[in-house]
Order: sequence, then C-alpha cells, then structure tokens
Amino acid sequence: MTINNYIEKLGLLPHPEGGYYRQLYGNDTTGKKDISTIYYMLTANDISVFHRLHGVVEIWYYHDGEPLNIYVIDEDGKLSIHKLSTDHEMQVVIMPEQWFAAEITSKQGFCLVGCAVGPAFSFENFELAKKSNLLQLYSQHKELIERLTKE
Repeated sequence: MTINNYIEKLGLLPHPEGGYYRQLYGNDTTGKKDISTIYYMLTANDISVFHRLHGVVEIWYYHDGEPLNIYVIDEDGKLSIHKLSTDHEMQVVIMPEQWFAAEITSKQGFCLVGCAVGPAFSFENFELAKKSNLLQLYSQHKELIERLTKE
C-alpha cells in the first residue's frame, strides 16, 4: 500500500498537528465518552508536534510503514524515546500530562498507526506546546523541542 492508497481507502483527512487521520469511534461519531479511536498516518515530511492530553491516556498501535519515533517528556523532564515498528515496540502508552511528539526519523515513506484515547478525546483536553514554554521547562531537550514545535 502507498500513502495515497491508505488516504483513499481509509478516508484520511489532514490532522491539525501534522499528518492524516480519521476518527473511527468516540465523541464526535457516537456521542460516547468512554473511549475514542483514530487511524493516524505520518508521511516522511510530517511531524506530530509536541502536545499533551489532560486527564486522559493515549495508546498508539503500530500498523504499517516506516519505524516511528515517539518522544515523551514526563513532568520531571525525563525524555523517553519509543520506536514503533515490527522490530521494536508495537504499542506505546502515553500517560496524562506528558508532552509527546512523533516523527519518522528515516524521512522516507509513511507510518500508519491507530490511537485510542480514554476517556474519549476532546479538544478541551488537548494542548499544543508553545516552544518558549517547553524550552523554559526542559532546556536539556532544546534540539528536540526546536525541531518538533511550531512556535
């Protein structure tokens, strides 16, 4: 499968934090608040910028494509790097309040994942990082923050 095949087959749309997505289940489609799920695809030139979720857990599941690095900064400033691929981790759990971002480090192809959020995703619980704030809190991760934030 190619990028365009997946976009068409899965009905993916541009995502506000980078890449493409389609919500499969949750608040917007069913009115249920217990869990929400999406397909999410990054291409070689896309990034998922640093963001965090308040009061909810997010789980990423690898489906296809290039290995994907997920960078997680916990509240104490500890950085964890998770590599999603068939040769590494197949799923990663992101706890509430952790800043996280993702990219395909090979800068080739695409990576298709599924994401589940519980309780269900809501933009009220979503926060995009401000570069200046993250740099002030976690200056030890300057290069990563510079590369994976928009402002």
